[in-house]
Amino acid sequence: MCCSMGLCVVLFFFWSRHWPLVGDASLIHYICFLMDHGMAPYRDLGDMNMPGAYMIEWTVMHSIGGGEVAWRVFDFALLVIAALAMFAITLPYDWFAGCFAAALFILVHGRDGLGQAGQRDFTMAICLLVATAFLFHGVRRNRPWSTALFGLFAGVAATIKPTILPFGAVLLLLAIFTLRRRGQAAYAHAVYASITFFIGPIMALVFLWEKHAVGAFVSGLSGIVPYYASLGHRPVSFLLLHSVSPLLPLVLIWIVLIAVLRHRLTWERAALFCGVGFGLISYVVQARGYPYYRYPLLVFLLPLMALDFTAALRSASGKLAPAIRVIAAAGLVTGALIIAPVSAFLIHRYETHTDFISSLDQDLEALGGSKLSGHIQCIDSISGCGTTLYKMRLVQSTGVLSDFLLFGPDTTPVVHMTREQFDKAMADNPPQVIVVSSWLHIDGPDHYMKLEKWPEFADYLAKDYSLKTDWSPSRPDHWWSRQQWPNGYRIYVLK
Repeated sequence: MCCSMGLCVVLFFFWSRHWPLVGDASLIHYICFLMDHGMAPYRDLGDMNMPGAYMIEWTVMHSIGGGEVAWRVFDFALLVIAALAMFAITLPYDWFAGCFAAALFILVHGRDGLGQAGQRDFTMAICLLVATAFLFHGVRRNRPWSTALFGLFAGVAATIKPTILPFGAVLLLLAIFTLRRRGQAAYAHAVYASITFFIGPIMALVFLWEKHAVGAFVSGLSGIVPYYASLGHRPVSFLLLHSVSPLLPLVLIWIVLIAVLRHRLTWERAALFCGVGFGLISYVVQARGYPYYRYPLLVFLLPLMALDFTAALRSASGKLAPAIRVIAAAGLVTGALIIAPVSAFLIHRYETHTDFISSLDQDLEALGGSKLSGHIQCIDSISGCGTTLYKMRLVQSTGVLSDFLLFGPDTTPVVHMTREQFDKAMADNPPQVIVVSSWLHIDGPDHYMKLEKWPEFADYLAKDYSLKTDWSPSRPDHWWSRQQWPNGYRIYVLK
């Protein structure tokens, strides 16, 4: 089983080494690029991400590089760190459990596709996993310095999505309670973790202060953040199924096992269950069911399942011991010989062509290329217009990067405010070129019908601009388990 999973992991690293920079990460790359050209997040660039997402991505871009290879290196590094953290958590119990959990996590991340590389929830989940590994070590060996590192990584995770704050507090309370039950001093652990936790948030505050964006950030918490959170909701049944969908057979076997086995609840096992619970709540509350939302759940669920399977196989006793071992073996075989190879097969089939980006790149080069910097505007979100401008190193005319902030309901305050800011910026500096993607992020509609949601802008386009290019895709993208047709785009040129 080790050989099967190891081979699948190696094949993932080999097959995915040339994956392009697409999706959310490419948009955040572009935001960081605009930051380097004088724009500030929240103040000039309307976006709903927390400061930690920008800080981490900016650091990667200015340390190992801003290109596709650097982003693959970052994604691979996160996976290696996650694997080491899982080994640290499981090693006192069973070395194979760490191999099993780490390999499946790497392969699930791979099968989730090109757009999930370095995703902010992925980074946050690994920060939480590393924090938990340090906390376990701190309590096992009574090492306050290790608990301090727990606080540091938990604080960094909170700068990406503050919704995980209760999870860190619960884990620290569990650790303190465990130390006190053992008769060990818990004061130093609590103090160190509490102090280091604030390092990440303080850095985020300094980041906002340096960008003169504190007020704009606070305003966004009651404007763009709740509006964005209201979009694209899925039924609860869909969310519960897709929270573990790549691992569903394994999870079903595990549920049968724990119902029969009824393990004693140690504090570490309780902590992993808390991680699973908080991860599931986070996934359901966000309500859109995107693959990267489930990473905070999977980083705790996988080592927990792996430990249960290996423990049952190794030490089952009593009348039910044969049945327990069969169930545990079925779980390990399902993960190692079914889910792992199927994941590798899916990854092998993924394609790396980016027709939207490459075609738009050619069209913009024909219209002036680098001369368009400061005179071009995307009406898009993550279809690929911002990615193209980043690859071409072109600065947008305005800081509006998300079309759902322009074509939402007229009665939504943040939409009304964004339209006013956009109108003023366009009047002050009319772009020579406007690129409009066909789909409205997140809920649609398609076929450029989003323009009908803001008739005044549609009239402005018709009056002052000429349609230069109307591009439609000729083949689907195969960036994840299902093929999906990319969006089209239209290029308008100032009359």
